[in-house]
Amino acid sequence: MLKVILEVNEKKIPLKDFMQEMLTNIIIGYLNSTKGVPDNIKDIKININL
Repeated sequence: MLKVILEVNEKKIPLKDFMQEMLTNIIIGYLNSTKGVPDNIKDIKININL
């Protein structure tokens, strides 16, 4: 089961299934073209501080 959690300024932003799937596909597509990333991805964590 796909589960994406988006937080902005420590506030959880609800995402519909479509948005969860779209974010996941974008990130996995990027990672698949990046050297050093394992073939079997089980978990991804991204933290961006601006």
